[in-house]
Amino acid sequence: MTVYAAIIYTSDVDWTEPQYADQMAEYGAFGAAAAAVIRGGAALYPTSTATQVRVDAAGETVSSDGPYAETKEALTGFYLLECADLDEAIAWAARIPAARDGVVEVRPVIPMEG
Repeated sequence: MTVYAAIIYTSDVDWTEPQYADQMAEYGAFGAAAAAVIRGGAALYPTSTATQVRVDAAGETVSSDGPYAETKEALTGFYLLECADLDEAIAWAARIPAARDGVVEVRPVIPMEG
């Protein structure tokens, strides 16, 4: 079985706000339906809460507050899905609520040791 990242791009909003409770309930329903294949995941706070970290040519750590770019859709969360193949991963990704009003990118995960 391969693990696939289902990377979610939607409107850049704070999903913890009460006005998004119905949509978060849809994600809860998806989580329950896909529990057998979900190996991890998380929703992310808006890009306005992000901090970018880089190491410059001198080896110094440089950080700056986000967001890096203004976009209509932002990375807002992800699931890790363990599926038999890409077709199964796509079938599950199509059931993620974001597939209806955003986009879900499916990508195989490279296992890391340690």
